[in-house]
Amino acid sequence: MMLIFWHYFKREFEISISQATDILSQIGFFMLIMVLFPLALGPDPDQLKQFGIAIIWIAAFVSIVPAYERLFSDDYTHGFIEKALHNAQPLGCYAAAKCFCFFLVTTVPLLIILPVICLMIGINSSLYFEIALSLLLGMLGMTLLGGIASGLVLGARRAAILGAVLILPLSLPILIFGTMSGLALMESEPIKPHLYLLIALDLCLIVISIPAMQLGLKNAIEND
Repeated sequence: MMLIFWHYFKREFEISISQATDILSQIGFFMLIMVLFPLALGPDPDQLKQFGIAIIWIAAFVSIVPAYERLFSDDYTHGFIEKALHNAQPLGCYAAAKCFCFFLVTTVPLLIILPVICLMIGINSSLYFEIALSLLLGMLGMTLLGGIASGLVLGARRAAILGAVLILPLSLPILIFGTMSGLALMESEPIKPHLYLLIALDLCLIVISIPAMQLGLKNAIEND
């Protein structure tokens, strides 16, 4: 099973590298949001610090949501998923590898530029590790939610709109706990309870997401 997972992951990673412009577009969108928010709030550094963590989470979420619609759509259009199903290959492995690769190529660039973002909004660089950890946990959960939504609406008309309608309400707990962890950090309060909640959400989503994605992909092929 691990060999199949690695095979799919290697394929997805090579495709992602060949389509690096998508990653750069996401980073550019994230940076644009981070620049526009301070302009709207004004130059007050205390106000930027107060809303800085929430801005980071909102920017990360908004920049990544448009990419969910394309998570499985290209492979579906080109017949790769149908071929994998007819060859009796586990679609759960394919979906897990797809989401894990997507998580890496979208989250790692954000973590790399996070110190610059913290400097822009006046957050102490000593808090970088805790902010990065909470963002890492949150992005994993949002990726799994995106995978579920993308799999369930695959092949439907206006799949992008349907996917967004599914993702937005379900992602609220992740956004709330992630923002609360950052606010607790800024107030020098313990953030472990919030991180534990994010970990619990991620574990639940790991259990739920793989069979849900597998079911969605299978239904999309059978109903095509």
